[in-house]
Amino acid sequence: MILHSVFFYLKEGAPAETAGLMKTEIFETLSAITSVREILAGPPQGIDRDVVDNDYAMSLHAKFDDLEGLQAYQSDPVHIAFVEKFKPQFERIRVFDTRTG
Repeated sequence: MILHSVFFYLKEGAPAETAGLMKTEIFETLSAITSVREILAGPPQGIDRDVVDNDYAMSLHAKFDDLEGLQAYQSDPVHIAFVEKFKPQFERIRVFDTRTG
């Protein structure tokens, strides 16, 4: 299994509703991609520890059976549309793909 984690950092001045809109679209559209086994999303919890990064606006965590499933997700038109829609608001993103199990 692969856990695909993405942390979205928004540009200063991005519309206040951007993170909430992203979360809604993650659950309503990205979760419907057939290779996605489970998807989670949310903002930072806000835990105050020097090793915790609370600077991102939204995170996405998706589980896939294998690399082929992750690759199918990344090339799916629904995923591409999500990226294109929100990309203008990104300061940067960080992606971590973890082999689990």
